[in-house]
Amino acid sequence: MAQMAITLLTRAIEYDMNGRKLESLKLYEDGIEALLKESKAETDPKRKQHFQAKIVEYMNRAEQVKDQVTRWKSRGEIRDKMHVVDGATGYSYGRVFGRYMTDDVKEILVEEPYVREHHQLCNLVMFSELAVTSCKNLKFIKLLTVREQKNNDEQGRAFQTLKDSLKKQGVEFFVEYSANMHDRQVILSNGFIVKIGRGLNYFKPSPSKYCLGAFNYHFRECRETNIDVFYCPENDKA
Repeated sequence: MAQMAITLLTRAIEYDMNGRKLESLKLYEDGIEALLKESKAETDPKRKQHFQAKIVEYMNRAEQVKDQVTRWKSRGEIRDKMHVVDGATGYSYGRVFGRYMTDDVKEILVEEPYVREHHQLCNLVMFSELAVTSCKNLKFIKLLTVREQKNNDEQGRAFQTLKDSLKKQGVEFFVEYSANMHDRQVILSNGFIVKIGRGLNYFKPSPSKYCLGAFNYHFRECRETNIDVFYCPENDKA
């Protein structure tokens, strides 16, 4: 257990120093949990005290990273605005996100409360495909969403399948659930934040699987929404 904690926390520090803040935060949390278990099982007072001191140290590090991620969300200068009218086409993920998904992106945070229904899960997969294709150095995608209460088995299976698929491409995928979230935004580790009124789910259903837009979403009709793109220099420097 102690070796596991050391491995996790060593990687957390490495990723923290290299600007991979989202993944380092997850590693800090996992490493701290491992240290807590080790501390509870330890009977030697000196070793227990040592573990407790390390727990406090790494909790402080994790809080610093968490504060930095929070600042990313609240700061930034407007770079682009788009108003998508009802029924418009030409607003695929490639158009909305493509120019910002560069090789500088190592991590992506997706805050999307509605990833429950089949089409919403498919939208997440489509977004992930674009991210992996466009961001050659992508290492980590974190999804913050709401847990499906009625049929969370299907949601969980879908997330696990996507996780396994992304791992084959060298990208870790982590889901965190929140019961009280409303914001919809995508935060890229190169400093860009894309906020969409309807989140990832602004496409209308295709009227037929044999018409344009059934698979290429450049041709898919959209629901009315606003898209705001911000740039946060602090994020880019991290």
